Amino acid sequence: MFAWLARFSYRFRWPILIAGGVLAPVAAVLGGQVFSVLRPGGYDDPSTESYEARQLTLEKFGIGRADVVALYTVDSGTVADAAPAAAIQAAVERAKADQSVLLALSFYNTGAPNFVSKEKNRTFAVFTLRGDEKERIDTTDRIEKVLAAEGVKTEFGGEIPVFEAFNTTVEKDLRRAELLVFPITAILLILIFRSLVAASVPLILGALGIVTALATLRLIASVTPVSVFALNVVTVLGLGLAIDYSLFILNRYREEVPEKGIEGAIVAAVSTTGRAVAFSGVTLAASLLGLFVFPQIFLRSMAIGGIAVTVVAVTLATTILPALLGVLGPRIESLKLPFLGGSSEADSSGSGFWHTVALNVMKRPVLIAVLVVSFLLLLGSPFLRFNPSKQDARALAANIESREVNDILDSEFLPHETTPHFVVLKSETAAITPERIGELFDYVQWLATTPGLTRIDSVFSLVPGLSKAQYQGLFTSAAVKDNPQLAFGLSLFLNGDTARVSAVSDYNIDDGIGQTQVKEIRAVPPPAHTRALVGGNAADLFDTKQSIKDRLPLTLGFIGLATFVVLFLVFGSVTLPFKAMIMNLLSLTASFGAIVFIFQDGRLEGLLHYTSLGTID
Repeated sequence: MFAWLARFSYRFRWPILIAGGVLAPVAAVLGGQVFSVLRPGGYDDPSTESYEARQLTLEKFGIGRADVVALYTVDSGTVADAAPAAAIQAAVERAKADQSVLLALSFYNTGAPNFVSKEKNRTFAVFTLRGDEKERIDTTDRIEKVLAAEGVKTEFGGEIPVFEAFNTTVEKDLRRAELLVFPITAILLILIFRSLVAASVPLILGALGIVTALATLRLIASVTPVSVFALNVVTVLGLGLAIDYSLFILNRYREEVPEKGIEGAIVAAVSTTGRAVAFSGVTLAASLLGLFVFPQIFLRSMAIGGIAVTVVAVTLATTILPALLGVLGPRIESLKLPFLGGSSEADSSGSGFWHTVALNVMKRPVLIAVLVVSFLLLLGSPFLRFNPSKQDARALAANIESREVNDILDSEFLPHETTPHFVVLKSETAAITPERIGELFDYVQWLATTPGLTRIDSVFSLVPGLSKAQYQGLFTSAAVKDNPQLAFGLSLFLNGDTARVSAVSDYNIDDGIGQTQVKEIRAVPPPAHTRALVGGNAADLFDTKQSIKDRLPLTLGFIGLATFVVLFLVFGSVTLPFKAMIMNLLSLTASFGAIVFIFQDGRLEGLLHYTSLGTID
């Protein structure tokens, strides 16, 4: 099969290259649009308690994540003064008129003091939007234009502006990374091949591989949800695989061409090295299928991106590359750089640096194995303190507006106002009775004993300081309807058979205590005949980590089995697949350990221009 493919690629080399030349600009244009269709996050597992709690809160109260936060700052006076208050209220009302705005909460329609800063010169409004991520992004772009208040400084934060900032940053950084990587790679390839033409071939394949994979990802994202995380996989694997695969085949071709001629060398290279490349791709793609065990879109997207780029890399290496070699022929050795020294063929003929290394390793296999494995395990040891989290505004550069808004909210207001824990209590009885109000009062009192909670918001926050009996009388009386603000507040916390309680934490969602609070809140017994669901960003993270942990053994088992089967079919050996899996585990362990050691522990922050959050995304 591979010999036939090599002969086909050689004989139809010009049509294949012309097709590749047409494909490149089309793929570049199509791939450039991929950022507009990728989704943020994708961490949700629909089977978790936090997901169900959020969906129920949206359904019953119209309250979801803080999709958009509009922060208003006055230069003098306070936000309660007549002129700024009127301007801000008018701006919020303009935004509320958008049919995609589900709910808008501010100081002016709730009267809640937590919407006003400690210095009284800032206030914010929180908007919950309808639709999926793409629809909410479109809505955000619309309402930001009408949320500016005359005479008041307006800035935007919240989940959608943060995501858009991440998207812009990732797009810019990936392009910068490519501009840095290509020259470095080019220098290395020149040192390897000592020929400018030969060195350029893997780079051409690498560039074509990336744009084709991004275009493929763009097409896939039009029919199924794909997370922005797929981009990391495509760009890293796209360049790496395309260069590696073409490097292997090109090296073999150069060894064979003196004896077998151009066509014979292409057939020999593709039949042997090309076959190995194809099985390498099959192994990688089969292993990535293990990520489909997880329900989270971000992990499935990594699999989608990885499989797409692997298929592209193998296809280019076994078709475009042989065609290119057929056209170039002996010119592959053109533009040699004699000042780089002797031939690289020394190692293959039984001398040279790598030959010496191999012989020394084979003389002392046990000693070398112990030393190398010990070193890799040492590199991997920091992974024992791995602290996973999700990306949020804190990971953005300090000068980005949505990050600045987040910092202001945490420093000048009560911290973590927009990321509280919340509990949805669904009762078997729909009526709001004195008995239910009393049970809810007791539950809130018990919940307030949870360490580290700075404020509990519930129906009782609307009129603070009353006794249980007074609340029972107030909320079951007709007087509520006569007070519009009280009636609106009541609708945010009580709706038929469902009640909502919000709890602001003193800790970040990924802090150890913040995660412990999720378990403590879930341990508070709900009222009789009532089901309590705990949600919020901290609960989302808690459930995501647990969901991945629960399915990880199945995924690892699938990857191990896939690797074993493919390698057994290639080599007919039981030992080699096990050796490959052990080497993979050691390599991954060392890599993950290095990630934790550098980025979680905050080393090389100045050199790499980042600020550690003490977590890994």
